[in-house]
Amino acid sequence: MPPDSLSFDMEADIVVVGFGGAGSAAAITARRHGASVIVLEKQAANRHTPSTRMSGGLVMGVNDAALASTYLDRCAGGMIPAELSDVWARRAVGVIDWLHSVDPALNLSRIGGAEHPELPGSAGIDVYQPGGARQRLDPNGKAGTFLFAGLARGVLASGAQVVWEAPAHRLIRSASGAQVIGVEARTPGGTLRVRARKGVVLTCGGFLHDETMKRNFLRAYPMYFYGNPGNTGDGVRMAQEVGADLWHMNQMIGRAIGNFRLEDGSDLSFIIFINPPGYVITDRYGQRFADESSQANLLHGFYYSLLEYDPDKGIYPRNPCYWFFDETRRLAGPLTLPFVGASAVGLYDWSADNSREIERGWIYRGATIAEAAAAAGIDDPTAAQASVDAYNQACDSGTPDPMGRPAATMVPVRTGPFYCVKLYPGGSNTTGGPRRNARAEVLNTYGEPIPGLYAAGELGQASGMQYPADGSNLSEAFCFGQIAVESALGSGSR
Repeated sequence: MPPDSLSFDMEADIVVVGFGGAGSAAAITARRHGASVIVLEKQAANRHTPSTRMSGGLVMGVNDAALASTYLDRCAGGMIPAELSDVWARRAVGVIDWLHSVDPALNLSRIGGAEHPELPGSAGIDVYQPGGARQRLDPNGKAGTFLFAGLARGVLASGAQVVWEAPAHRLIRSASGAQVIGVEARTPGGTLRVRARKGVVLTCGGFLHDETMKRNFLRAYPMYFYGNPGNTGDGVRMAQEVGADLWHMNQMIGRAIGNFRLEDGSDLSFIIFINPPGYVITDRYGQRFADESSQANLLHGFYYSLLEYDPDKGIYPRNPCYWFFDETRRLAGPLTLPFVGASAVGLYDWSADNSREIERGWIYRGATIAEAAAAAGIDDPTAAQASVDAYNQACDSGTPDPMGRPAATMVPVRTGPFYCVKLYPGGSNTTGGPRRNARAEVLNTYGEPIPGLYAAGELGQASGMQYPADGSNLSEAFCFGQIAVESALGSGSR
């Protein structure tokens, strides 16, 4: 962008790009340090769907920084420098207290621990849920919506200024080009240029809804995500233009999820909840390939099983994969969690008995497993029938499951009619983006900080190969949102 002589329409000490969890943490922290803040939000106020609001509302905390640092480093699998994991762990010791200082009504209670308890340091991890000691999957409690409402109240009460419908388009640099000094946004009223006296903090999410980026960067295609529809890679492009390096662009927070077409040709993605037991998942050839209970328990490792590529046929045989269930499961409740994703923010109302989704053609039905498989487009419906029959026989006989399913989950799929849903690799969010250091400074391709530019949240998130615990996304966003502003204001530790 043009140099310092460019006229600006607004200015503040800190300019935050994106009003989600990380942006809220940045804005509140800046105001607590006496700095002026402008938050540029892409979406309109009445259509605001940040991923924090769409989330399950869980937050990872830390009870022992040394243990948690070891654990986070092991989960990162070498993709994140140990220094960042250590900084995250130390900050997360106080993240729950910080949230209560923003809004005591959040009333976060501990409900669990690390997702990988077998790894060293896992005892240092806690998971919290807002709203008191509710059940984790209470279908009437939209904890993410509740959590973000408290954060938003904190931002507005702090005196931070939020500019709605102002999607950031480019970063503005100084005359020498060395320093980021502001942001250019496109608004309904025209171009808006905002000067940042101390720093710009990018908190505008990943590239979960940019098809070109997903095809080029992620490990398989297609992939679908149930996070904020507004997260289309804006921060990645802006950071690249000013020389930012990128890291772990192939990484994401994964699950097997559903993607469905609407009448207008658009699509929506949903977290899929296959519990209660009575489920079988096969590839396109009707063959089982993994222990489905990992997906049933909403863990984040099952999606790795979906990435297998067949070089001889040039296909991903498990993308999509096919989930089979029976009438008992159909009547047990919606196939999604109504308090997460699109349903949580009013983008779609999933029917309680899944009948509406059957009518839409999202759920395939048949008098037999083979008929449901044929309707879903499986290459070999008879193989799918044989796989489910073999599974049912193992349930009846008590024979150990060849895929390692726990015995308690071995419930037959037997009560017709039968159903099939296509599931794709995807999840809540991507994690790649501009590389950053432990001070949340964005780095160039030589590993040097780009003066005036910081990032937090899922845009270049400090997560690697394995998701550490439920609520890690939000923990990272809150911790590095604070760190970014403290660094920009010169109050952070090196």
